[in-house]
Amino acid sequence: MSDSVDRTGTKTALIGIGGGVAAYKAVTVVSQLRKAGVDVHVAMSKAAQQFVTPLTFAAVSGNPVLSSIFPETDTRDLEATYPHLYPSTRADIFAAVPATADLIAHFAQGLGHNLVAVCALSLPPHCRRFICPAMNVEMWNQEVVQDNVDTLRRRGWTAIGPDSGHLACGMQGAGRMAEPDEIVSVLTGALDDRSRLQGRSVLILSGPTHEHIDPVRFIGNPSSGKMGRMLAEAAVGMGATVQFITGPVAEANLPAGPGITLHPVTSAQDMLDTSGGLFAGADIVIFAAAVADYAPESTADKKLPKHSEGLSLKLKSTPDIAATLNETKRANQVVIGFALQSHDGPRKAREKLRKKKFDGIVLNYVNAMGADTSGFEYLGAEEKDFEDWGRIGKSECARNIIRKAADRLERV
Repeated sequence: MSDSVDRTGTKTALIGIGGGVAAYKAVTVVSQLRKAGVDVHVAMSKAAQQFVTPLTFAAVSGNPVLSSIFPETDTRDLEATYPHLYPSTRADIFAAVPATADLIAHFAQGLGHNLVAVCALSLPPHCRRFICPAMNVEMWNQEVVQDNVDTLRRRGWTAIGPDSGHLACGMQGAGRMAEPDEIVSVLTGALDDRSRLQGRSVLILSGPTHEHIDPVRFIGNPSSGKMGRMLAEAAVGMGATVQFITGPVAEANLPAGPGITLHPVTSAQDMLDTSGGLFAGADIVIFAAAVADYAPESTADKKLPKHSEGLSLKLKSTPDIAATLNETKRANQVVIGFALQSHDGPRKAREKLRKKKFDGIVLNYVNAMGADTSGFEYLGAEEKDFEDWGRIGKSECARNIIRKAADRLERV
């Protein structure tokens, strides 16, 4: 294929196939992407060809499959001579499906020992990069694997999965590749939304707050910060820059990469003070933090001793961050909140939406804390604006929220 071919407006996906049993699922991913109108190309490692043949991917993609770093025959065709450069250098999205521990290590360390890894080294700056991890649970839990995944996230890669469940090796646990429908949804969404928020700023408040009793004890909650991280990744995926204010969470639940600035805080007052300086400059604000409602009236500067008769604490209300900031909300600013309820959810969420001047609110329930999936409902400013998203993953929920915010921003 020569360079004179007109590809104006074409969305190009490069799918790298790693050497794992889950490679058979990648056939469905490639097929569905092609049906969605994407120009799909496939690069396969030698190990991947032990599980699925190149002919299969050629049939479902409609394009020749890249299977070797070097051309198999002498040719003067520029693209055939450099299979690691074309179509890598014009790809809009790249996804490793499945991403084995070996492939992830190659990507993280910049190694080019196989075709898929070399293709990844040739991607252009604008290309969105994804990994769909699939491996044994013990491999996934290895510190070195998690370090490599964290390295990729810091560089702007997005992980789709893995899920937990029955693995091909017979074990149970995390390491199962995400289902093809979810992968396709993320990839097509990335192509459709890639510039909707270009030049826009998104402020996200995430994680729990810790209201300290003394240096080692605090009032808090089990919020993991997963939703906040996925919101940040979804916003950056649509071209936005993100100011990310987070309470104390595990490092794995912090977003990283170009376009994301982290602002770690501890207490509700810290979060209000930090967000106060960023609120006015944001086009979209999402209040996803699980802020503690109460804090000790006073905090001891030394660890308190344990008393057999117990301990009485006098508590005070923490500041209402959303209500305080939304008093200065601009007409062309979009603000979305969350409502975590144990019962009577829609009525309480609607009441909170009006009281705090949100443009929309996401309703979820107690079992969402720390989980990867939950039931979510979206309520907009108008009474008729209601969507039941059902039980979905937090990554899908995050994409839905950012799209809702983008939709409204385009109207104000």
